[in-house]
Amino acid sequence: MRISESRHQLPSRSEVPAWRTWSSNWGVVPDSWNAMDVPIYQHTFHLQFTTKRRPASEINQDDVVSDASGAEGPSAEQELLDFLKDEYSDILEPRTIQLGKATFGYERWVCVAIDGTSTWLLAVPEMPDSPKASIYHYGTSRLLDDCFMAFTVLQDTDRVEMDGELRMIVMPPSSWELEQGELPFQIQLRMTISAITPTVFESPSGKGVHRGTQVQELQRIAFSYIFPPLSTLPPYHGTTDIPFFLSVLSPAPVIGSKIVDRASQPETLVSTLLPFQRRTLVWMLSKEGMTINNSGQVVSKPPEGECPLFWQKIKFDESGKPCYFHRLKGTLSDEVPDEDEPLGGILAEEPGLGKTVECIGLILLNPAPPERHPTNMWWNAETQIDVKEIKTTLIITPASLAAQWKDEISRHAPHLKVMSYDGWAKLKVPMTEAEAAEARKNAVEKARQGKRKPKSRKGTKPKTSTSADSMSVDDAEDEILDWVHYVNTFDVVITTYNVLQQDLTVARAPPKRPRRDTATYSNIERHRSPLIMCEWYRVIMDEVQMVGGGKTEEMVSLIPRLSSWAVSGTPARAQVFDLIHVLKFLQVEAAAESSRIWQRLLLPDYVYEFTALFRRYAVRTTKAEVQSELTIPTQTRYLVSIELGRVERTVYDQTLQQALDALGLDSRGVAASEGWQVDTTVLRFWLRKLRGICTHPQVGQLQTTRDKLNKPGALKTMAEVLEGMRDQNWRTLMDNRKVKTQLMSLQAQLRQMEEGKGTRYRDALEILLAANKEATELVEDMKATIASHDAKGMLLKQEAALRRGAKEQGYSSDSEVLDITTAAGKGKEKAAGDASVALQDSEDNDLPHNAAGEEHALRRRALVQRLRDCVLTLHRIKFLLGDVYHILGASYSTSEDDAYAAAEDLRRDLLKTTEEAATRAMAQLVVDDADKGIKIETLLVPSPFVGKGGLRSAELMDEANQILAVRLNRQTELLWIWRARIYALLTQKLSGGDQATGDEYAQSLDSQGEAETYLEAYAALMADRRESLMAERTVLHQDSAKEKKKRKTRTAQEAAVDDESDEEDLELQPEHEVLKKQLTDARNELRRGFRGRAVKSVMIDLNAVAARIPKDDDPEKIMVKDVVKRLRKLINSQSNLIDRLESDLALFRKAFNERILYFRQLQEISDSVAEPTWEDTLSDAIEKAEDDEKELKTQISTGKARQRYLEHVAKNSVEPTSDKDEDDEVCILCRCDFTRGYITQWYGCMKAWLTRKEGKACPVCRVMIDLDQLQRFTIASDSTERSAAPPRIRNGELAPRSRREIEYNYIDPALFEEIEKVESNGSYGSKIQTLVRHLLHIQDTDPGAKSIVFSAWADSLHIVQHALENNGIPCLRIDQSKGKKNAAKMFKDQPELLVLLLHGERENAGLNVTCASRVFMLESVATIARIDRMGQTKPTEVFCYYADDTVEQNILDLAARQGVSLYTKEKCQGTLDPTSIALDTAKDIDAPAKKNPKAQKGDFIFRMDDMLAILFPHMFEDIEYLIPLEQEYRTSERASNAIAGPSRTSS
Repeated sequence: MRISESRHQLPSRSEVPAWRTWSSNWGVVPDSWNAMDVPIYQHTFHLQFTTKRRPASEINQDDVVSDASGAEGPSAEQELLDFLKDEYSDILEPRTIQLGKATFGYERWVCVAIDGTSTWLLAVPEMPDSPKASIYHYGTSRLLDDCFMAFTVLQDTDRVEMDGELRMIVMPPSSWELEQGELPFQIQLRMTISAITPTVFESPSGKGVHRGTQVQELQRIAFSYIFPPLSTLPPYHGTTDIPFFLSVLSPAPVIGSKIVDRASQPETLVSTLLPFQRRTLVWMLSKEGMTINNSGQVVSKPPEGECPLFWQKIKFDESGKPCYFHRLKGTLSDEVPDEDEPLGGILAEEPGLGKTVECIGLILLNPAPPERHPTNMWWNAETQIDVKEIKTTLIITPASLAAQWKDEISRHAPHLKVMSYDGWAKLKVPMTEAEAAEARKNAVEKARQGKRKPKSRKGTKPKTSTSADSMSVDDAEDEILDWVHYVNTFDVVITTYNVLQQDLTVARAPPKRPRRDTATYSNIERHRSPLIMCEWYRVIMDEVQMVGGGKTEEMVSLIPRLSSWAVSGTPARAQVFDLIHVLKFLQVEAAAESSRIWQRLLLPDYVYEFTALFRRYAVRTTKAEVQSELTIPTQTRYLVSIELGRVERTVYDQTLQQALDALGLDSRGVAASEGWQVDTTVLRFWLRKLRGICTHPQVGQLQTTRDKLNKPGALKTMAEVLEGMRDQNWRTLMDNRKVKTQLMSLQAQLRQMEEGKGTRYRDALEILLAANKEATELVEDMKATIASHDAKGMLLKQEAALRRGAKEQGYSSDSEVLDITTAAGKGKEKAAGDASVALQDSEDNDLPHNAAGEEHALRRRALVQRLRDCVLTLHRIKFLLGDVYHILGASYSTSEDDAYAAAEDLRRDLLKTTEEAATRAMAQLVVDDADKGIKIETLLVPSPFVGKGGLRSAELMDEANQILAVRLNRQTELLWIWRARIYALLTQKLSGGDQATGDEYAQSLDSQGEAETYLEAYAALMADRRESLMAERTVLHQDSAKEKKKRKTRTAQEAAVDDESDEEDLELQPEHEVLKKQLTDARNELRRGFRGRAVKSVMIDLNAVAARIPKDDDPEKIMVKDVVKRLRKLINSQSNLIDRLESDLALFRKAFNERILYFRQLQEISDSVAEPTWEDTLSDAIEKAEDDEKELKTQISTGKARQRYLEHVAKNSVEPTSDKDEDDEVCILCRCDFTRGYITQWYGCMKAWLTRKEGKACPVCRVMIDLDQLQRFTIASDSTERSAAPPRIRNGELAPRSRREIEYNYIDPALFEEIEKVESNGSYGSKIQTLVRHLLHIQDTDPGAKSIVFSAWADSLHIVQHALENNGIPCLRIDQSKGKKNAAKMFKDQPELLVLLLHGERENAGLNVTCASRVFMLESVATIARIDRMGQTKPTEVFCYYADDTVEQNILDLAARQGVSLYTKEKCQGTLDPTSIALDTAKDIDAPAKKNPKAQKGDFIFRMDDMLAILFPHMFEDIEYLIPLEQEYRTSERASNAIAGPSRTSS
């Protein structure tokens, strides 16, 4: 029995009742004690009461006893004191007064019997160290306030008995100290808890309001308090996370016997195990129920008497019988729990310590006993199959490691027989014994036939017999085995996770379907997965963290096995919750049977149980713990700072600004609006994008871009990236300019509607004149751009023509071609001056048929469409100007005429292309009709066409005449009427050519709608005619009523969008619907009675009739043959006529579509000058238009500044620096040289200039300065020193910068300078180009050395591979393989392969590539342990590349501040400690996908605060490290200038 006590000081008016009593029958002490009550806990409360009043804030309003009356309390207290003075004034020592037995009620009240009446006397304090409900994950019930309440409920359900004994200890008067506030007595309450047996061992059924589950939960809480855990606990920081999980694990225990130590080295293992490996092997052996005895033999382990998992052996008293308590469920048992514990465990050795060889050692040390044989089998109810025992070990591994396992087994245990399992579909062994018997029967028959071989021909060599041909009859019967017997001949079978997922469909038990008694079902047995047909001796899951949930977990659960081993240096994939998948694989049902049990284990109050679980089933050895036993060479880690080039910096800065805009923050991290909340998903997206740009601007775009102009998947040079940025910025700028002019014209229209304002028309005129100026400039800029583009196209055409001519003339070189092409460029200025043809479509036939020609044509079409939009905007402004001039009066008549004339000219230019196209299509109809000369007479067939026929052919002759006369000729007549009407409709003169009415498109609907209806009926009627002739309908002439199925893929949808221009569909008007019905009825009238018989059908039947007539000179046969000949000729001629009519139909459709396009453009022009509409009031509409214009003005200013900067970067990238003006490199104000600054002036002088009164304007051009237009740039820098970037500016304020100095281990500057001098090919960006130089430098200084390159992005690995191959460095990606050789094995075995490219988070798990001595990390990824492992013979180096002044640097600084950096001076050398760099899952994942770890792939920063700290490092820096703003400016004013790239102040 556990005994404890506690002392409490209580104010008398808070806990002591005012001696008020009342009666109650509840809780009275029973008259007799139950003989089965066993005391298990006793606690004594020592209560010392004081006269201090309780503060009003602490008074419980429900405590009617303690604070019932303010006057009654003091009188009762004084009455008690007077009583004690009278009765005990003469005592010299403390006197004990027995107050009797007490019972306990809810709310911790104590009841005693006074004068035969039950009296609620006092409420006891909370029990010491009593747990709370929230800790135990059991809701918020008041019953769980503390353990006292749990005991009370258990007493109410007859599971425990609470017994109390109350007494008062009165002090002698000499020790009374009332002036100090203590009353002269103490109350001692002894509470005894007794278990009522055997009720307490039974499952609770619930009583009254208490449910059984609740009672058991309360029993768990109460007994967990009485019987605390016995295990020790490692340092705990309050959260059960991955770092704590790793700290729980410990190495295998020391081996106490030398004999056991020697015997733990398997005799057949080629390599010698290190001491810690032998200790681990002995531990693994014990987890399989085996041990090594003192004779060195492996024998079964005797029972140890250890309690099953989570069960604790307890005793109610020292002499009593022990019982057992389940600490998670609260179950009590008076018998030893009979729970079978699974065999196996978790092998979590740190990466590089030989987990593979330890598993091989276990296979050798504990082979299957001889009695395990396929003849032993049992029924598996889950998979509904007989399972047979085998001796084989199954190893499940990632696909990239399968070959590595084979190599390791062949190297360490070559005598083991290994098989690869690639799935049930690829298995060439008979699955069942029945199939094997059939195969043996066939083999025997084949072997017998093989004895009677035919003689070989002379001069031929007999074939070498193989397989069954070479077998004797006896061999054929013996060598063919079914799957289970066959696999039992192997020691190890290796398969992969992908194979498991494929086998799942045949591993599940067949579904049970209801069957009907009246039906007969075929009894066809489907194949089952071979993996579930046998009970494996052991299953080893390598890199078990990859199991996760889903198909793999389900398949693993279906594989029968004797023991299970989870092998991984990092068993949890992303967070500690993932360990439940490992426990399910290990079949630890006590912890993984339900998610509720597992979630409870992760709570802080169950840390002891969590610790006991993994200390029982897992072992982990770290390099630090066995350093003295290892011989791994030292690893040194370096940081390589990369300064982004101007193009990359520009991309990065623009993306950073986009990220800030998307997040609603400025560069200081200040929210732009009230009530701002961070969106973690958006934050993570932009951080990933910024990290990718630091490696290469195209990361994330190579596999996803669909821009035709950007050639999907094409890798770009930095110059091409810059050109793309220029083009994109130009397009955005031009769009903004166009929209701004449209807004200005809208404002002018709205201003004219301000009733009562006398100047409204003049205000509108002023706005329109300004808009006219801007629109005119915009149109001229667009024309100049198109002219320049046409000049480039002319060069392409000339170059293509000259190259074609050179090939025809056999030129041996391109020198003459290039000279002529260069000379052709002189025509550029002439092309630019001819801007009147800018809206016309150019002829693209002469363009080269390559990517450049296609890109040029696409771009020109886009430019022409953009120019059309601009001209349409200018037309609107001109037209509105004419309206305003007209209203202002006769004095503006000249301006009015000019405005309207200009608008009309623009309208004609806009319509010119479509009008000419429509006119050409209409003219083609006229020419075609004249050329083909199709007349109705040529379509009509004479009737009757054939004679009456003979006895056998008369009926067929009549049918032929009937089809020709009744159907074909009537179709001809109707077809010709419809054709004439279509021709008339489509050759009508285009209206609206002289003057726009505003309803052009609506007016065209009548004629075009009618033409559409006729065209549809005409096409169907021609299909009917073809069907009447030949009983077939072409695909092009299917009935239009049948709806075509549309595919929903993105490619199909895009193709559908592109095809929309091929045929324009109109929404038919009611009158056209009537017409459609009339035409359909007329056509159906002709089809009535048609049953599929056509002229061709009759001709075939007549031919058959002629064939059946035996005599050739029979008159009927001669006549029939002649008719067949005439019908065939008729069919051919009519088919040709139908083909000619179908070609006419194509011309009809083309003319129809061209006319529709014309009318639509005409209507678009009319709509552009229509009166505006708005919501709310007119003033609101005007205000909104003005605000939008103001915002666009800012964006245009920013776009122009950015465009100037991009042009500057492009110019400096092409032109030599020697041609620059000397003034370009000095400050306008102070004439000082500078290398970094703003386009306007140097940063330091700029700040000083702006503080002056006249400093609001540019010192050169006197234009007002807008801070948002300041653009950073770099002119040149020959210095190798990299100055720090200045703080960012926002709204005139600087973002603080930390002055914390972190001592990183940087690469040697002299070595880096040598690397930078190495020549390399290509333009792959600063980081990748430096990597290429670095690898080239290594090949010069250390030829043949192998290296590994890690990247977190698949795109960057492809870019690196392209760069390395372009520079002659042999490399291989890990996902590349040749035949059965995977990349890792090829990298080891082939000396010519120098670089292995690995994904930082996908393909590196478990890889052993000790042949490499250097690791290059393009980003910070924790994967450098791949070469820091046993077997490494040379010191290794790790080079981590990071982009300076980017989020990558902030990530490194964050890791250094948190103490987990691997690159500081103090941690840059030596063995890695993965515990310190474990996934920081102690920090909750702040994202909607936190429950789905797969969603976190690519991220190693999970907490929102950490992500914000990367983007805004100053917000999370200690205040003492932040440099004051003014001091920072003064110290850096002339020390450093702005970094390259656009200002992040741009909005």
